[in-house]
Parts: sequence; structure tokens; C-alpha cells
Amino acid sequence: MRATAPLCCPLCGAQKAQAIFRLDQVPVICNQLWPDPAAARTAPAGTVDLQLCRDCSFIWNSAFEPDRMVYAPGYENALHFSPRFQAFAAELAAGLVARYRLAGKHVIEIGCGDGHMLDLLAQNGVASATGFDPSMAGVTSPFTARDTVEIVGEYFRSDQLDRPCDAILCRHVLEHLDDPVALLRDIRRAIGDREVPVYFEVPNAGWMLEAVSMWDVIYEHVGYWSAPALTALFRRTGFEPLSVRTGYGAQFLMIEAVPAAPQEDYLDPGAARICAAAQAFAEAAGAEVQRWRRRLRDCRGKVVIWGAGSKGITFANAMGEAAPGLCAFVDLNSRKHQRIAPGVALPVIAPEQLASLRPELVLISNALYEEEIIAQLRAAGLHPDFAVIAG
Repeated sequence: MRATAPLCCPLCGAQKAQAIFRLDQVPVICNQLWPDPAAARTAPAGTVDLQLCRDCSFIWNSAFEPDRMVYAPGYENALHFSPRFQAFAAELAAGLVARYRLAGKHVIEIGCGDGHMLDLLAQNGVASATGFDPSMAGVTSPFTARDTVEIVGEYFRSDQLDRPCDAILCRHVLEHLDDPVALLRDIRRAIGDREVPVYFEVPNAGWMLEAVSMWDVIYEHVGYWSAPALTALFRRTGFEPLSVRTGYGAQFLMIEAVPAAPQEDYLDPGAARICAAAQAFAEAAGAEVQRWRRRLRDCRGKVVIWGAGSKGITFANAMGEAAPGLCAFVDLNSRKHQRIAPGVALPVIAPEQLASLRPELVLISNALYEEEIIAQLRAAGLHPDFAVIAG
């Protein structure tokens, strides 16, 4: 029998991988909804096999196949339909413009989605805000109504930094890349001697591990970034972190950095703490899946999941036949309504439709939205039981 080659960490190159969690038959793209149940049931599926680097604490999916990822029009992961997220994004935009004196200057965002953040930056005085996102090819957005806001519907390339650029944002993109080091090195080379600050935002793997939120483990995310791993990435590729902090209920990890000399062998002293948390996560995750399966198997009424995003869709697919009462997703995003979630093939409905459905149990996919969801349903005269999936 041929020996299996040791896995090489995509961040630091060490061959010290430890398997920590595996999910089979998960949707390849959670945030691509489908027009009918038949198409949703046959949506591409794959395997997530999480590995932990015991040197730098980076976590990645060793079963990831980058050629399967196609971010095209129809990909929908906007969060700004929630009042809580709107407040978070508005504060972020105002803070970045103030801290880096970006009023009257030029900002680029890599992976801008529908341009919500670009518009917020424009509201705060930037002279121009340009975003790159292939999912916006041929798609119109209300957030580009200002002449100063532009979305280029294609993948970002570092040669596009030859235009005026006083800051670079990249939010919830890094976790999708199988070679994150290459992107950071390309950006660093393109910046050259300019003093261009960068802001990156990713899901916080440290929170995911501590909360045992395996519903944040999705195929789209090849990399899972904790503060030590993210710090190592930036220092190794030639950036000096000014701040590394959590936000949005600790579910996001946010780094602000400026160009510096690379520290190519840097390892963060906090890596050992993340490694210990990852090992505890590995032991607890399987038990958490079984706990939810038992609970939903015994539920006799209708069950809905509020939040047709990655957490809710991953959860529903993991439950499978153990949740016979599960009948729909609910979402504030009208662009998702009347679409079908991949794999589990459940419809996405508007909150107003719950009055006729009258579910026995509403599962809330993210604890950050618990108060606003319960208040909305109570105001509508509905009194189901509630349970939070994550957070």
C-alpha cells in the first residue's frame, strides 16, 4: 500500500496536520439558492475534512476542490437586511474613514457583494469607492446609484491596484481562498512603497471553536481564521497589524494593517491556545449533532429555520431525516424568497407567511438576531417555541 503524503499547511508550510472534524455530503455552495426542489436536491455536494496545523493553528479543509467553486450571479449572502447588521456596518464604515482620513480619497473593496459597504464609505465622504465581485457581473445594485461608487463584475487582480488607491478592504473573502498567502503577497507587491492601509474581515474561528458551532463549517470556506493564524498571515506577507479584534458578537475577526517588511517565519504565541480549543471542538462536535437530531426527531409540529444562510442550511442538511417536521426557511432578504435551499430542498419564505404556516418551533440560526426575531413574531401575534442553533 502506498503511503499517504503528509498534509502541508497552506499558511506556514508545516507538515503537522491533525484531523479535527468531518462532514460529508454538504452543499458546495450554501449561498446559491435554486429555482425548484429537483434542482436543489441535485445541487453539487462535497466533503469537509478539517485539519489543524499544530504549528501556526491554521485550520483548513483538506478535501476542498477549488475548481468546484463558481461565484456567479445568483450567489446571495448579503446580511444587511438585519437592523443589527446595518448598525454594525455603518459604524465600521464611519470608523475606517475617520481613522485613516479617507474623506476625499479612493478606496477599493475586494469581494464587495452588492456594494453595501461601498455606499456606506461614500456616505462618509470617500471620493470614490470601487469594488470587485464576479457574482455582480451583469447585475444591478441600488448601492451603485452614486456616481462615486462602482462595481466591477469580475475577480480582483493585483494589477487593478495601479489606479488611485488610499485603502483596501476585503471582507469575508479570505476564508474562500485555497491560497491566501498568494493574495496577500500580490497585494503587498502592488502597494509597493505606498502607505496604503488594509482592512480584512473574516469569520472568527476562535469563536466557532469555543461555541462548538459546527454549523459555521461550510464547503465554501476552505480556511478558518483565528487571531493567531491571521496575525501570522499578515506578518509573513509584509504587513504590520495595527489592531486585531473581534466584532459582531465576537463572530467576526477584524484586522487593520499597514505595509511593512515581511517576517517570513513568524508564528504567533497564541497558536497553542487555538490548538487546544480545536481539539476540544473535535470531541464536542459529534455530540452536539446527535443532541439536535434527538430533539428534532421528537418534535411533532412544524419546524422552521429563521435564516437561509450558511449556518441554517448547513444545520438542515446535517439533520436530514432526523428532522421530519422541518418544512421551510424564513429570511428577511426578499431576493431569497420563493427560492429553494440546496441539498435539503426546503423553500425560503417571507416572515409574513408564518401566520398561515403557524410553526410549533422556530430555530434561530444566529443568536445575534434572537431579540429582533422574537419581537417581530410576537408583534404578529405568533407564539411558537424558539431555540438558537448557534451562538
